[in-house]
Amino acid sequence: MSLLCRDRFVRICRFTVMSLALVFVSFWYVSKSAAQQIRVVPSISVLELYDSNVFFTPKSQLAPGTKADDLITTITPQLNFMQSNNLAKTNLSLGATVQKFANNSDLDNVGFLASGGVDLSQSVNRVLPRMKAFRLFGTYRYSPSAPAFGAGGLGAGGGGGFGMGGGFGMGGVGISGPVDSGLLTQRIRTTMYSAGLADSYSLSPTTDFQTTYTYSQLSFGGSFTPTSTTANQAAQTVFDTTTHSITAGPSSRITATDTLTVKYMFTQASQAQFGEYTTHGGTVGWGRVWTKELSSSVNGGLTLIEPIPDSSAVGGQRRIPATMFPTGGFSLTYASGSSFLRKLGSDIQEMTGSGGSSSMGGGFLPLVAGMNMPGGIAAPGSYRITFLYNLGVFPSFVQSAGPIYTHTVSVASMAGITDKLTAQALFNVGRSTFTSDAIGTTFTTYGTTVSLDYLITPTFTARLSHQWLMFENQTSGFSAGDFGFAKHVILLGLTYAYSPRGDFFRSGAFWEGAAGSSSSVDAGAGKSGSGGVDTKK
Repeated sequence: MSLLCRDRFVRICRFTVMSLALVFVSFWYVSKSAAQQIRVVPSISVLELYDSNVFFTPKSQLAPGTKADDLITTITPQLNFMQSNNLAKTNLSLGATVQKFANNSDLDNVGFLASGGVDLSQSVNRVLPRMKAFRLFGTYRYSPSAPAFGAGGLGAGGGGGFGMGGGFGMGGVGISGPVDSGLLTQRIRTTMYSAGLADSYSLSPTTDFQTTYTYSQLSFGGSFTPTSTTANQAAQTVFDTTTHSITAGPSSRITATDTLTVKYMFTQASQAQFGEYTTHGGTVGWGRVWTKELSSSVNGGLTLIEPIPDSSAVGGQRRIPATMFPTGGFSLTYASGSSFLRKLGSDIQEMTGSGGSSSMGGGFLPLVAGMNMPGGIAAPGSYRITFLYNLGVFPSFVQSAGPIYTHTVSVASMAGITDKLTAQALFNVGRSTFTSDAIGTTFTTYGTTVSLDYLITPTFTARLSHQWLMFENQTSGFSAGDFGFAKHVILLGLTYAYSPRGDFFRSGAFWEGAAGSSSSVDAGAGKSGSGGVDTKK
């Protein structure tokens, strides 16, 4: 057996074992309950993409005769699993991504995706009555490239790599790990997985003490970039990264509309050829609901980086002293209904003869880029705009290991034009510099996504999107153009989900159904035609 085949076999076996373990643990937690609802919703997406730069690298650095653009067929089969009873609720998604390239057949690949969440709040509350929430979560992703800005994409089959940061915490490393910083590598095999827990303990009627712990690992395999041998070739170096992250602190409702949060954040990072380093951070945050439509949050604090070895020193013996950096961020969300959108949707529905409604809700399944995620079709006339800014310290996994200081900005919007047609737009910026003055490198990543999602039938949807990405790597003495590149991706995709209830693609409805069953397990459990595969034990 060749080394490549053996490596692929090991990855498949590892993914299978992890998937079975997640399912086994989920069933083990609920096996003592007499009444539970289990729902399995298979889904599959078929995407056709035109990618102007499949290698994520300047075209001038490719070997002569190499075609940077390509047509890619991507197939993503997936199983979405939900379980609920009076002890636990489980959300689980398992899938694979098969890619076929028209010009660069050596890039054909099979990737794997997994995401799971187990809510044990009701079970733990029986032992500790003041424990309001207790959840376990985990993610796994293997693909031929690392996504920028962490989790996400805009809905089903988002293509992976252009999503907004769904996991980063203000000033710390979140579920998606260091990729939330917006750093990019050239095309290289990437494995990311994380596991953790989150809980909330009631100290008083208005104050909860919240704790999260996350373990994440980011590792790389062989490069897929056919590079030239020219003198100005810039070799892209990557570093495996392991992080342990803890956040803890009280959150108090000081008025009916205001919340005050104090957090301590600890992160320990370990990187190949660099060693370990630790950060400590503290933030104070204020959240406010201004109106029924408008809400905001703001926080600020400091992060201390403990003394670390100076890799630029001869022999690496000198140590960089402890350094302090300001961190923080803010968010602003406006969600409402638009009479213009409702009128536009009404006119379109008159011409097409369509009609319907949608509900809003939310689940606790961590986002993984490239998954067929539920939701995406918003209620007609509704819209949501969210602005996020974060300033924090992350591990760098490109060019030089060690901590980097990162600004990230995201603006996301969604509008329901009709009950079947939804428009989405996303803008991301990430700018990172090394905390050590000896490394004069700045990374800047820009990304935009615009898309239209159309619900052909309650179980079948289509997507048309355009994505743009620009990456700049500026080092002292060189221009950003020496290392920068840009790419465009045009996507046309179809996704089918076997969900007779017709709620998989409706924004919030898929999770809302699970919440409803959890509050009254017996009601609706075992009923036919409720969507997916429902069983009652």
